[in-house]
Amino acid sequence: KGLKDLEEGCQMMKDIPNLDATLDEAKSKGIFGTKMRSVIKEANVNGINNLVKQQFELAKQIASHGLVPIIEPEVDIHAEDKLQCEEMLYSAVSRELYKLPEGTKVMFKFTLPETENFYEDLYEDDKVVKIVALSGGYPLDEACKKLSKNEGMIASFSRALLEGLNVNDTDEEFDRKLGSTIDKIYEASL
Repeated sequence: KGLKDLEEGCQMMKDIPNLDATLDEAKSKGIFGTKMRSVIKEANVNGINNLVKQQFELAKQIASHGLVPIIEPEVDIHAEDKLQCEEMLYSAVSRELYKLPEGTKVMFKFTLPETENFYEDLYEDDKVVKIVALSGGYPLDEACKKLSKNEGMIASFSRALLEGLNVNDTDEEFDRKLGSTIDKIYEASL
């Protein structure tokens, strides 16, 4: 349903009316999971803690319907204090992950971190299915370089995937460009 206005350095998700019915319908159609995107723009501990709590509350609701929640607290790559945002985010995520009921499975979709392998130890938790990286607006080559330095993290790029594609491309140009981009992203994910 989109994001709320910026408050305490973050944009939290708007309320999602009728979520239970939507989740039931998704489950009936064989959907694996669903993501929840919010954005961190400033290192504000209250804002980040509230944002993560909202993500995990929805994660519990999604998991209760037999789907895998994809927790996506995006850190804006242009945040002046991106590293501090990530440190606060990591602390909040670790706390909330510990509180999840046994048997709950989640995925994380994190902005490529400033510190290599920053989220690596989250893989050790039995509740974590996978950690994927969002390109967050980094150019393709930079996103791939950062991704290649984060073991176990794979790409879930959209903005970087579309880089260089143009509506005026011929089918051959489009296929070649997209194929080349996919190859780069794949290699960075290994």
